[in-house]
Amino acid sequence: MIHRRSFSQQTWIFSIWLTLFLAAGCAQPTPSTLETPHAPTIQTVEVEVTRIVYRETLVTPTPAPTQPCSPDTLTAANEVVVGALLPLAAPGAWMRSANMQMGLNLAFERLNSTGILGTPLRLAILDSADDPVRSAQQAEELIVKECAAALIVGLGDASTAAVAEVTARFGKPMIVIDAAAPQLTESMPQNLFRLAPASPMVASMPASWLADVGDYNRDGVVRAVVIAENSAAGDLFVEQTGEWFGRFGLEAVIHRIDLPMTDFSPEIARLLAMPEIPDAVFIVIGADSALDLHQQLYDAGIRPEKGTLVVNQSRRALDPGAFGLHYQLGAGSVIARRGPWPSIAPEMGRQLFDRYRQNGLAWPEMSVFLAHDSLLLLADAMQRAPTLRGDDLIAALESSDIELAAGRYTFLFGAAQPPNGENAPTYAWHQWMTPPLLYLMITEAGQPPASMPAIWPEQYRSAPKPTMP
Repeated sequence: MIHRRSFSQQTWIFSIWLTLFLAAGCAQPTPSTLETPHAPTIQTVEVEVTRIVYRETLVTPTPAPTQPCSPDTLTAANEVVVGALLPLAAPGAWMRSANMQMGLNLAFERLNSTGILGTPLRLAILDSADDPVRSAQQAEELIVKECAAALIVGLGDASTAAVAEVTARFGKPMIVIDAAAPQLTESMPQNLFRLAPASPMVASMPASWLADVGDYNRDGVVRAVVIAENSAAGDLFVEQTGEWFGRFGLEAVIHRIDLPMTDFSPEIARLLAMPEIPDAVFIVIGADSALDLHQQLYDAGIRPEKGTLVVNQSRRALDPGAFGLHYQLGAGSVIARRGPWPSIAPEMGRQLFDRYRQNGLAWPEMSVFLAHDSLLLLADAMQRAPTLRGDDLIAALESSDIELAAGRYTFLFGAAQPPNGENAPTYAWHQWMTPPLLYLMITEAGQPPASMPAIWPEQYRSAPKPTMP
């Protein structure tokens, strides 16, 4: 019995426990109240960070400055190079370039047998087309690649100025045989020498000559009439004539005409109607018209024995193809000539005339002689200079005193005696001051042109200046 009751008690206790457990498991828990946390605060902090960036950079090394490569002495040289720049491809410059090239070639032939004191000479000619940029580039090429000791420059004013900057930088002498701008030498560049006449030297020719003749017809006034065509060339002559005639205190009357024209009767009537007889009439028109007018002036009685000198500025007046064949310009006629003339040329010049005329060409222009003489002038300086370095060659050129094809070359104004702008114009620096800018005279009708004497300037005069009979 005891055992059974015990089991019943245990069963009842277990039932109560199970009921409580299930009740606890099925009951909903009472939610507890919790504080909502605040939103977190975000702070920005600047932190310095070192960044290493790798970048590939192509660095071109600075090239070494270009240097001239000409030898320092003749004994150390395998050859001596002279460079020349010509405008062979420049429009309108072909004939002038051909003349310069012919002159250079003739001088090279003369030097080729002996060289420079036995050292072979090489002449390097480049065509710059008279373009300033190209001219400067080629000048540097001649100095640093062709090893030129000096340059001969037959270019216009702008291209010559561009080349002068290059030669000054390298200290190489250059000889100018064509450019005429006075500014090229007015700044007195140490290395630049000019054989070509500066433009004021050409412009002053008519007034200088007439001032030398003086009052030809003895009426108390020195007066000229200039008959000029309406063209750029005529305009330039009139502009320059007006300036220089005024400087010399001379009167100048300007007559303009339009070409083409063969009958100059109206102009002749105008001259005959002038109240005063002019001492000279300058003909400044081109081609055969200049010869037509000249002939008609003589036929109308405007001639030296009547008190008026007739001066023909046209090159055609010396052309063998016209002179003496279609025209018979009368005695006393005066003709302008820029360049040497057979009747007064040195022996070397007469040889050049003969060589040129063998090709059936007209009279060689000034450019032929200047190109020819520039190479010989450099050869002479190289023989006298202690070295071939620029300074020594420049000093040797300054002391030049040599007779060549066009005349005697000296440079009166240089480092030892610079021009002061008063007694000598500033453009006279390293300028050949006595180029043959001539007035020739026909002394008898039918005279061969080559025998005509020079009547001006004084250093080339081979006949007395004209005086009225």
